[in-house]
Formats: sequence, C-alpha cells, structure tokens
Amino acid sequence: MKNFFAIDLFAGCGGISEGFTNAGFDVIAEVEMNKFACETLSTRHFFHELQKNKRLDLYKQYIQGLKTREDLFREFPDLQDIISHRVIQATLSDETIQTTIKRIEASKKYHNASKIHVFLGGPPCQPYSIINRARIQKNGDTLGRNYLYKHYLELMEHFKPDVFIYENVPGLFTATADGNRIFEKLMNDFLSLRPAYEIIPPLYKVSKNPHSYLLNSVNFGIPQNRKRLILIGYRKNLIRKNKLMKEIFLNLQKMGNNPNNLQITVQEAINDLPHLHPGEGNNGFYSNKYSAKRDLSPYQEKMRRDSFGVFNHFARAHMASDLERYHFFIEHYKNTGHAANLMNLIQERRDLIPEHKHLDKFVDRFKVQWWTKPASTITAHLSKDGNYFIHPDIDQCRSFTVREAARCQSFPDNFYFEGPRTEQFRQVGNAVPPLLAEVIGIAVRRELEKIYPTVNVCPNPKCKSPS
Repeated sequence: MKNFFAIDLFAGCGGISEGFTNAGFDVIAEVEMNKFACETLSTRHFFHELQKNKRLDLYKQYIQGLKTREDLFREFPDLQDIISHRVIQATLSDETIQTTIKRIEASKKYHNASKIHVFLGGPPCQPYSIINRARIQKNGDTLGRNYLYKHYLELMEHFKPDVFIYENVPGLFTATADGNRIFEKLMNDFLSLRPAYEIIPPLYKVSKNPHSYLLNSVNFGIPQNRKRLILIGYRKNLIRKNKLMKEIFLNLQKMGNNPNNLQITVQEAINDLPHLHPGEGNNGFYSNKYSAKRDLSPYQEKMRRDSFGVFNHFARAHMASDLERYHFFIEHYKNTGHAANLMNLIQERRDLIPEHKHLDKFVDRFKVQWWTKPASTITAHLSKDGNYFIHPDIDQCRSFTVREAARCQSFPDNFYFEGPRTEQFRQVGNAVPPLLAEVIGIAVRRELEKIYPTVNVCPNPKCKSPS
C-alpha cells in the first residue's frame, strides 16, 4: 500500500480536504450538494494537479480568465477524469445513498485504493446554532437536517474506514429534535456501528464534560477564535496494533493548551493585502501585486506561498448610514481601546441608531475586528452583511472581503473560490480551517503509519514524529 486514502462528506469548499491533503492523505472523493462549492473543489484539484506537473502557469491563466476549464482539459485530458471521480455533487438522502456509494466505489477503483482509511466531514451546522434552531422551529420545519449524520453512518458502515473525523458546532450539545438531545443520539449511533468504533475521549467522560471535545482554532496558529466540536473515532480492533490510537485527541488537546502558543492577530493576518474602499476590487482575479509592505509576518509569508497575486478581494458597497456607523465603531476602539456596542451608539450618536426592532437582542450587531486581536468566528452570515466584520482601518472603512475572511480561516492565497460573492462568503464561513485540519491529519497519520509501515513517506516535514 502506497497511500492513505480519505473521503470527505458534506465537503463544502474543501477546507478539511485541503488540510488532510497537506498532511499527506489522498482525498479521493468529496461529496457536496452545492454547485458553486463543487466548482471550487474542482478548481482546487486544478491547482494540485497542475502543481504536480509544474504547470501552475496554466492555473494562473485560468484564474485571470485567459483560459477556460475546457482549455485545461484539452491540455491535460486526465484532469477531467480525476475531477469527475473526486468531486461528487450529490444531496445525501435515502433516495441517493446507493448512487453515491457507487460513485465513491468508482473513484476508489480509479485511484487503485485498496481501502478507505479516514472519513472526514460533518453535516451542515446551521440547524444546530441557537438562532437558526429558533427560526426553523418557528417556521414549522421538522428539523430533518439534524439527522443527516445518519447517511454519514451508512457510508461508514459500507466503507469501514479505520478512523473518522466528525466536525460540527458547539450548539450540537444542546440541540434537540422530537424532544430528544441530538448529541446523545449521535454518540449512541456512532457506538453501535459495526465494525465497532471507539470515540476518544470515551463517552462516559464526554457526558460529564461535553466541551472537552471542543478545539479552538486560535490555539493552532489560526488568526481566529473558532470553537468546534471534533469527534475522533477509530476501529476498536486497531488498538491491538497501536495502543496510541487512543491518545490522538489528547495529543491535540495538549497542543492546543500549550502556554507557549502565540495567538496570531488580524494585523498579522491581513494588513499586507491591497487597500480597498467600498465598491473596489474584484470577485475573481484582482492584482498581481500585494500592498507595498516590507516586513511580512510569518503567517502572511505562509499564506502567500505559491501564489501569484490576490483574488476574491472585492469590498462590498455600503449604505452611507452604515459607513457612518462603521466610522463610529472604529473611532471608539481607537480612542478607548474597547469595543463599542449598540448601547454606546444609542448614548453617543442617536442619529445613527439602526431602524430595527429588538435592538437589545443584537447589542453586538456591529463589530470591529481589531488589529491586535484574533478575528471573531468567521461565519456564513458574511454572505448577508459584513456588520460583524468591520475592517479596523478607518481609511478603508468597510467590511471584510472574501480574501480577508479566507486569510482568517487559513486558506492560502492560491485557493480560488468560485461562484457569486455571496456564495464565496458561505463557502469560507462554513469551512473547517485548513491549518486546523492539517494538524489533525498529521496527528492521525502518525498513528496510522505505525499500523501500515509500508506506506509512502509523508511529503510534509511536519509529519515527522516530534523527538
């Protein structure tokens, strides 16, 4: 066996796939229902395949609009086959599950994958957020989407991976459907799988302190506070071959809790990107050049690697009243060192009070992402408005661009997001940060290599076990 193979379900734009690819896994199938996210996944495969062939000049021409997908397929006929097998646009349901299995099996055969080692992903997280649960229940939805994980389990039972990684929002702990706690049902369903899996830490520990499953991206070199539920499970029979399988999550926790971890700030993440005023920039390719800045942070250097410029960097236009509010909130932070909220606005600038009901429920409706702190959690809400993500530079006085949000999510600058800008924001906001996924992937790979010693050496130097 030469490679470790993985499948990514509910793949979105491929944040977790990107991380596991960088950890040396071959992600041979990404299942996703959204058309634009699938286009982004396909474009990312262009990048990786053309990079292998030392033809990133063609990728650049594609991003710049000088070549079409069809042009690339003509020059590299294998690309079309690779992408058609790896990117599977499908909505998982009782009606489509068997067709999806057949398509994954076809990709498995195409890539000569003897087995699937790792399952990745997690169902869409919106139903589990507090606000969205209230809206869904108010509208009479049966919360059927809460049980999308059952299709994840069906596919696991078919492919029998060695390890699974299940990611979701903390709201899953308290979410209910039909009067039952979804988290407890999910855990019990995972533990009833055959072959048997062990979830780490063990279920009895989780029931006492479910938040022990949360990892915060900010503790892993990502400029963003983002707490997420991470379930890691392994086939119980693997413990006989490597007793350290049960330590994977504990090792990740130790990494995240290391007091020497440095938190990366918004300034270190985005202040080298071109300055834009509202309405400036481009949703596609913007510029070959970055801002004139001599000293790059190590994070910026990492994000720029193998990139030929800036794209997905367009500043949305704002109403004049919102721009005045942005100016107020930025000025308040500059002058006081503290973030203002709507209560401050009401006290100091009543003329700028938004015309919304229940203002008391949204006191943090406007939020500046300040230079000296990590960003707040990047969410898909950015597709609707940017009020929670006000750029800290008062001269630019606007909300974040897709590229700035992507930087805070640890997507490299050569990662191109397809579709309209609203879809690009959704893709970025719903993704697992690639750098977090890479850390998890490396931790998993180190233990799998002890079970499969003949696998190819991981090309990522970080994969080497710490001495």
